[in-house]
Amino acid sequence: MVRASLKVIGKSGVSGLTTAAIAREVGMSEANLYRHFRNKNDILLAAIGVIKEMIRTNFEHAVVDAKTPLETLSRFVLLQIDLMQSNPGIPRFLFSEELHIQGGLRKEVLQMMYGFSTKLAALIREAQRSGTMCVDLDPKMTALMLIGTMQGLMFRWSLSGFSFSLMTEGKKLWKNIQKTLVVREITVGR
Repeated sequence: MVRASLKVIGKSGVSGLTTAAIAREVGMSEANLYRHFRNKNDILLAAIGVIKEMIRTNFEHAVVDAKTPLETLSRFVLLQIDLMQSNPGIPRFLFSEELHIQGGLRKEVLQMMYGFSTKLAALIREAQRSGTMCVDLDPKMTALMLIGTMQGLMFRWSLSGFSFSLMTEGKKLWKNIQKTLVVREITVGR
């Protein structure tokens, strides 16, 4: 039901999230929904839990068979972009007015963002220790920069009515970001 709620949000925004819309999406009666959730806020809190789990899963998949911390970071970023492209309700929810007004939702999303940025900062630190990423970058600020840049891309994608491939644009953006973060050898005297 929670994933169905994210589908509804992807199509109609948070304001379009009604018990009738969710019931239609999952093929059950509205009354059955109230056996699982008391209200819309409970549904949105559950959605945050599902999003957290998706991010955690992406992190676990990014680590598998990665040879370097930078490769893990790259995989994680691209998996996150793919997650958003596959679930347009996530960015619509995360950019919603509802999230900014409802204190409990806001707190949960801030905690989720903190966890996400902490994972990114740890990967950045590992990449710095391995010598593949610039050591003069602050890992926490770099993680926040990455999140903000990706959020900007997702916001543009959402505002455009999902009119372009988020993955295609995300890969271009990540490639550009990587050029600013990665240590490159400078050849002298050429």
